Amino acid sequence: MSESPQQPQQPQQPVPQQPQAQSSAAQLFRQEALNAYARPEAKGTLLKIQPLWARLTFWIVLAVLMAAGIGLALVDINDYASGPVLIQVRGLEDVTVTSQGRVSQVFVTRGQYVRQGDPLVEIEANIAEVERNRMEQEFRAQLAAGLMEPLNAGTRQVLSSLRTQVEMSQARLSERILRAPCDGQVNDVRVRPNQYLSPGTVVASILRDGAEAFALAIVPGQYRPMVKPGQDLRLEIAGFPFVYKYLEVTSVSDELVGPAEVRRVLGPGLGDAVALQGSNVVVEAKLPASTFEVNGRTYNYYTGMPGTAWVKVRARNGWLVLLPILEMLRKEDHG
Repeated sequence: MSESPQQPQQPQQPVPQQPQAQSSAAQLFRQEALNAYARPEAKGTLLKIQPLWARLTFWIVLAVLMAAGIGLALVDINDYASGPVLIQVRGLEDVTVTSQGRVSQVFVTRGQYVRQGDPLVEIEANIAEVERNRMEQEFRAQLAAGLMEPLNAGTRQVLSSLRTQVEMSQARLSERILRAPCDGQVNDVRVRPNQYLSPGTVVASILRDGAEAFALAIVPGQYRPMVKPGQDLRLEIAGFPFVYKYLEVTSVSDELVGPAEVRRVLGPGLGDAVALQGSNVVVEAKLPASTFEVNGRTYNYYTGMPGTAWVKVRARNGWLVLLPILEMLRKEDHG
């Protein structure tokens, strides 16, 4: 048998051997981890564990604090001396009775405008009329007797005395009709028909034309060195909250006064209207009109209306108010 020719054997390529370390790493780590490690190095950031709202809150609070600090540095805060206030209407005329009697008729009502001499109240005059009629009858009798004896000195003396008594009786009778002492508006009527009155009783009050209203504020005496005419005064009438009237101080009491002296200044009718303690300063401010408006309605000021007043005494920087020690340090620096 013939032998087939043998194919020449090709030389075998040598198989590259993997380094021992690489083969060991392939056995320890996953291929994905090795690929990630082989990539170029990337710079990372710090781990943030705070939520978004916390970061926003921090910056908002910081901005508010900075704005408050700047505001305190730029804004002045006012100091006020506060105390009770009473309204006093000047030009108010009281009408009083001079003798006792019972009210028979009231001719006017509150708010009515009257002229000087207009009748306001009539007092019963039964006894006075009887007395006047008796005096007139006796005077006529003596006058007739005097005509019969015109030269009798005693008759003339009696006639003169009776004439004086008749005039006095007529004057007392005319006092029974109380009349307006001036032109103005009836501010108050304090009596009613059939009411019995004693001498000195106020029956009505007339607010004369051109009357002025003032606010009398009573503030603690410690503020006397800082209170001066021309300062601002804020007034709030009791019963009308948050309705402020801004006035100007017109006068200040020269000295500190106690409760008794304040009552004397206010008068017997208002002396007990406010409770006071210690030393006080009486501050007066003129009201622009005798009326004021609230929600489109007009109201009158009345003597004795209570309220509260604030008098602006000084203005200080906000930081000095918040931290009083800064003012002390500033004074030491200037010293």
